[in-house]
Amino acid sequence: MKHPTPADLIRQEADLIEAGLQLQSQGLDLLLAEMRALANVLPGQATPSRSDAEVESDFDNMPV
Repeated sequence: MKHPTPADLIRQEADLIEAGLQLQSQGLDLLLAEMRALANVLPGQATPSRSDAEVESDFDNMPV
């Protein structure tokens, strides 16, 4: 039985890493597609910015 050379072992390790990265990429692509689909279904609600007077009115009722 022939023992693998260090170069063979490195190549096998690189192939495993490449396969793992491809699987992660596929999972992230699927997640991105799901997020985009949800963004179309649940667009969210834009909240208008508060004026300075509204922000300061929150501080008027603070105890001194």
